[in-house]
Amino acid sequence: MSMAGILLSAVVAVGALAIGIALQDWRPRRSGRTCPDCGDLRIRTVGSGNRLNGMLECRACHCVWSPNAAGG
Repeated sequence: MSMAGILLSAVVAVGALAIGIALQDWRPRRSGRTCPDCGDLRIRTVGSGNRLNGMLECRACHCVWSPNAAGG
């Protein structure tokens, strides 16, 4: 591979990394969508036929809480 090809590959790799970081920082954070126990952002809404239906659950520590009590 020529020196120009190596340089072009390096520029593309750095550009892709910079775009990925910029998009990660750009995503809006929804208030009340972090785990009150561990602070993780991987949250799901519980969909079941029991008393937990509609509550939020952390995928990391499995803490369950009411979205109304989370302040948002």
